[in-house]
Amino acid sequence: MGIFRGRKKEKDEDYEESGERVVRRRSTRKSFNETKPGRRRKKEPPKLWGRKERLFVFAILTLTVGISATLSLSARSWKLPGLPRIKLPSISLPNFGERTIIIEGNKDDKRKAEDMVVYFNGKTKNLSGVYGLYVVRLDNGSSYGVNELEIFEAASFIKLPVMAGMYIQAESGSLDLETKHTLLADDKVGGSGSLVGKPAGYTLIHKDLVRLMGKQSDNTAFNIARNILGDEEIENVIKHIGMANTSLFENETTPYDIGTFFEELWKGNVVSEESRDEILEFLTDTIYEEHLVAGIPDDVSVAHKYGREVHVVNDAGIIFTDEPFIIVIMSKGVVESEADEIIPELAQIVYEVETK
Repeated sequence: MGIFRGRKKEKDEDYEESGERVVRRRSTRKSFNETKPGRRRKKEPPKLWGRKERLFVFAILTLTVGISATLSLSARSWKLPGLPRIKLPSISLPNFGERTIIIEGNKDDKRKAEDMVVYFNGKTKNLSGVYGLYVVRLDNGSSYGVNELEIFEAASFIKLPVMAGMYIQAESGSLDLETKHTLLADDKVGGSGSLVGKPAGYTLIHKDLVRLMGKQSDNTAFNIARNILGDEEIENVIKHIGMANTSLFENETTPYDIGTFFEELWKGNVVSEESRDEILEFLTDTIYEEHLVAGIPDDVSVAHKYGREVHVVNDAGIIFTDEPFIIVIMSKGVVESEADEIIPELAQIVYEVETK
């Protein structure tokens, strides 16, 4: 018992809490920190993810998702399958934008146009991207379209005024289509066409350049012809034809402008009939017959120009029926496999509507 006499007795303190008797032992011993006044309590390390940091990371993630969604929608021209197109505020030209027109024609012409517009909208509604249509009846000049004044990427459609420009210059005496050109390494441009595979030193005449642009959509032939004519002359040709919303530098056009090109060419307002027929022959039986031509019966001749880029598939030309007409189909922001499938269907229904 004596062993405990040198220690201070701990005192018990009784108090009442919530009706119960609680015993709290109050120790007379000093705490560790009290016995060593010179020692400080150890600080906790700072938190790596404070409130500000978490908010910053959240903002970055939100911004990243928003940018990704915006870019995805933009790549599809703000049109997703089955949903209405998102329309953004624009300061573009008054004739830019989504609209449908039916230009002069008799009752039967208007009925056909209305049927075609309903069908076209129905077929493209559930597809990604935006599609444009323009149809011109060459016998009476009546026409109709969907998004025909909308700006699209021209792709190889931009070769059309260059092809015409070569013949315009030839008819004016400024250029001889029989002149030989020796292929240079710097002439070559990758992509479509066989000329890029020819060795430097290979020779061809200027008329071959037009033929290759038509039959094969040859990019090297286009590059050479562009250098021969000069960009200023090509822009003059574009204006002369009346392609008001077509730009060589921006590589853009509208279905209406492409329809105008074929209409003016057909009427003989661009070049002579002889030159016109040569150009149209170069646009017939091309290596690209899987789109517009695929929707037209085999026994019907089609002079057309095909163009393709990423998310862009275009085809347009003259259908040589007893009453010939022009079909222009353009697209942007599309899934290429969808466009490859739908363009022949659209061409077929236009043909059936226009010839029945």
